[in-house]
Order: sequence, then C-alpha cells, then structure tokens
Amino acid sequence: MQKTKRDRTGEKYGEYTIISPTEKDKVWLARCSCGREITVENGRMWKLTRCKSCAAKLRADDRRPKKDKYTEMKNWMKPKRPKFDHEAFYKIEDRDRFYQPVIGKLINEYGRSASFEITNWHEVDGKELRKWNHRINVRKEKVVEIS
Repeated sequence: MQKTKRDRTGEKYGEYTIISPTEKDKVWLARCSCGREITVENGRMWKLTRCKSCAAKLRADDRRPKKDKYTEMKNWMKPKRPKFDHEAFYKIEDRDRFYQPVIGKLINEYGRSASFEITNWHEVDGKELRKWNHRINVRKEKVVEIS
C-alpha cells in the first residue's frame, strides 16, 4: 500500500495560507496576509505565525513616543509631598556658587533638591548663570520663599 501525500493547500497557520506544494517532497509554498511568500517544510508548519515584516509593523504600532529626559525625571523623581509652589519666587542662598543670593522661580522639585530658573541676580554672577542657561539645581535647605 502506497502512502498518499496529504494535501495542505488552503490550510491556515497564523497569518500564512498554504498555496501549493513545491517540487521537493514535504515542502510547501505559503503566503502571508501581507503577500510575502516562503517555502516551509512539513515539520515546521507549527512555527508559522507571521512574517518578519508583519511583526515589525505590529511593533511599530505598539511603540509609545519617547519622552525627553526632563519629562522622565519629572515623573519618577517627584516628591510625595511637594514643598514648593510653582507660582512663587524663591531666594536662593548658595555661597559656594553665587556672590549674593539670587531670585528664582521653581521649574521642578525632586526628593531633596529642586530646579530653579533664575530671574534676578548680581552682575558678578551673570557669566556663571549664562553658562548654566539661567537654570540651577540646589538643595532645598538653601531655598527660602519670598512673600
């Protein structure tokens, strides 16, 4: 008794549909839903899900837009109970960096430190502030709110 070859034409495996047999025994031609064609052996039919180009398209659709470094820091370093108000001005007394105390507005608050945009400074400190783009990061204990 002679074995007959099983006709797999029309069977679906993932996104692939078997189109026709090839010249080789136990090898089939399969077409993905996107139109890409491959040859597959009988023993590897179970691996057919979707082609690489389809998988790449799916991954591209699932990607979230990247956040910039500032936004990421803002989210995960945010203190549980904020100490400062974004609308108020603060006097920053950092004698290691500035000749006289500077005035700034809060940008972001972290655990033990905060970032400020400097709005008022002594002319001696101007060159150093321009180097930092008028933004500094200081420890909270060096900051006092101006009423």
